Amino acid sequence: MCMAQFICLFSKKITLTTLSIFILINTKAQVYYVSSSQGNDLNNGLSIQTPFQSLEKLNSMQFNAGDSIYFKSGDCWEGMFWINGSGSFSQPIVIDVYGGNNRPIINGFGYQASILIFNDEHIHINGLELYNSFSHLDSSNATTISAETPNLFSNGPNNSWTNVYTACEIGDGNNGAQQIFSINVTSLPPQGANYRIARTVANQNWYFAPAQPLSLGLNTITVNAVNFDRTVKFQFSSGAVEFDAISLNGQNMYLGSVKKLPGFGGIENSWGSGKNVRFGIKVVASTKDLENFSFNNLFIHDIYPTPDISENNHLGYGIKLESQSDTVSGLLNTISNIKVINTTISETGHYGFWIKSLGLNGIDSVKNNQILVENCVFEHTGGSGFVPNKSKNILVQDCIFNHTGSSIDSRMWKRGSGMWPFDCKNVVAQHNKFMNAHGPMDSYGSHIDYGNENVVFQYNYSYNNEGGFAEILGDNINCGYRYNISVNDGYREDPDGTPWNKKGKIFWVSNFCGQNPIKCPSVGTFIYNNTIFVNDTLNPEIYFWPNVGDVHVYNNLIVVGQNGEIIPTLIENNLNNLYISHNLFYDSSRINLDNDLKNNALYEDPLLLNSAYLGVNNPAEYQIQNNSSAIGSGFLINGSTDTINYLEHNGGLDYFGNSVSHYSPSNIGAFNGSGTMDILSTKLGDIKIHPSVTDDFVNIFMQKYSGPILTEIYAMNGDFISTQSGKKLSFKNFNSGIYFCIIIYGNKNKTFKVVKL
Repeated sequence: MCMAQFICLFSKKITLTTLSIFILINTKAQVYYVSSSQGNDLNNGLSIQTPFQSLEKLNSMQFNAGDSIYFKSGDCWEGMFWINGSGSFSQPIVIDVYGGNNRPIINGFGYQASILIFNDEHIHINGLELYNSFSHLDSSNATTISAETPNLFSNGPNNSWTNVYTACEIGDGNNGAQQIFSINVTSLPPQGANYRIARTVANQNWYFAPAQPLSLGLNTITVNAVNFDRTVKFQFSSGAVEFDAISLNGQNMYLGSVKKLPGFGGIENSWGSGKNVRFGIKVVASTKDLENFSFNNLFIHDIYPTPDISENNHLGYGIKLESQSDTVSGLLNTISNIKVINTTISETGHYGFWIKSLGLNGIDSVKNNQILVENCVFEHTGGSGFVPNKSKNILVQDCIFNHTGSSIDSRMWKRGSGMWPFDCKNVVAQHNKFMNAHGPMDSYGSHIDYGNENVVFQYNYSYNNEGGFAEILGDNINCGYRYNISVNDGYREDPDGTPWNKKGKIFWVSNFCGQNPIKCPSVGTFIYNNTIFVNDTLNPEIYFWPNVGDVHVYNNLIVVGQNGEIIPTLIENNLNNLYISHNLFYDSSRINLDNDLKNNALYEDPLLLNSAYLGVNNPAEYQIQNNSSAIGSGFLINGSTDTINYLEHNGGLDYFGNSVSHYSPSNIGAFNGSGTMDILSTKLGDIKIHPSVTDDFVNIFMQKYSGPILTEIYAMNGDFISTQSGKKLSFKNFNSGIYFCIIIYGNKNKTFKVVKL
């Protein structure tokens, strides 16, 4: 497509003059080595034999262009590495690994980030493992329940419950209010420890809740409100429990000191303490534009803050680039030339990779620039995998987004599409896999938020995403989806049973732009040459809001299982300019097609290689066979040589790399080849059987017959096994072997063989 344009964006020529400067300056560059297991901060750090030991030593240093800092393979550090100093474009500061294949580990240990870059630039980081979920409080200020008795605690009633914390008592005016008690446990006795709730009920008798184990980290205990006055106490089985913070109903009752590095000046939640927000890597541009960052071959995981308020538990991010601007003073800052490659980000409270511009609302001309995300994995992120904001010239390719919006940890946001650009320009997302997104809203494989220009999702595979396949919001220009394959997306049901609301969707186009009742139609929205498969168990909607602008929907191949609930569609006509044509729907009897979707539509079996009724998690199975009616039946998309004019330039390639003509109609769907043969199918005149080798089901397809079907099944020795009716045969309970099957329909019959694995 327009790859040459993007390759140009991510390259920079070095002139002979620049090279001469590089040689002169490079003589001053230093290589430093750091080992927590073998180093000493009194060493000079200039060789493998004399490495530094600590992050504190590195944080006290000023680095220069061309300097390198090598961390020893397999060693671990606790704290935040605050890189002081900038490189240059030709001589970046490089962070890397020496001495083995195991990643060095930086545990952010409760600081705001494992690695902080603050108004410095030209920095490349390679090969590290980063995580950051420990308490933001200094454990040297930890105490024990026994030590705080009788100050915070009182002695317990017996040897089983040795210590008691009183939250409220009858007559103190709490009037049955909710009680939320939080204790951040830093150490437990070897045998562990339990707590239980002791409270009075309406007649002032005592109720003792079952014992619960305490765990390391933040423990939050909630007692719901009642409509009578009462006493609530929390009993503990051991005074040896060590903790560094206690709060009651949001008020700190005991608080250790917050971890801060020298030089932070008390700016804790902006870029110091990790109490309320936490990062693996954070880059901040608050005084100037920054450029040239590379994050390569990193493993970033388990990023969670430790706030007092549980509502902030999800504010953990793998990588954040944050520009801070002030339009009043005229200071407009951006971050540019960013590469995140070969990196895995997992188990974050919220986004995996987030680009955020602060202070630029209403200014469209200032954007972060040139962002490459390539060959990365975003897995089990609590929110979305990648969210760029106010950025331009973005290329995202060959990445896997899996289980975004995850809920495997209670601290997660539990909602998120794999990727969504917001207020961005010139975005290409291609050759990615968007799979298993979760959440009550959005949570599509990918979606296009509002305020974007020239965004295309192409050549991607979208599978089993709860929200759906394609979501496009308002105030966009020239944005959409083409040549993607979607399998079993949109399984979410609306919690209130409301149609056209939160239920999963195949396509959803709206004009939402951030505020109600303000609505913003888009210009040049497109959805063309996508292949969508929906199995019998799902019935996602197709819905276009009114007043969404002009929408172009061509050459989409939508195959749905022949059984199951009817798939609803609604295309609003009010104030819309709709260009919908040459889409294929099969089996259309299961789709309640809006009249606008019927324009020049096809309804024949497209003969996918995959005919399994549940769908196969393999994009190759969604090619079509060489006698498919979808071949050459598409709407011709042409008229421009500008590769970014997606409405008039078809990109020239399909999902599988086949060429797409600019002069002849394409196929319908994401496959534009001449078709292939299905080696697992048997063709018997007007009957097709697929697959002929199976471990479960075999499907029967008939083009010109809709009456009853009986199939008699015989063993190889001729013994009769059973008779089955309908177009789906089950061999699930059969022994492995070869079976003869006679299809009886009307006054005809056909015989074929099935191999049961």
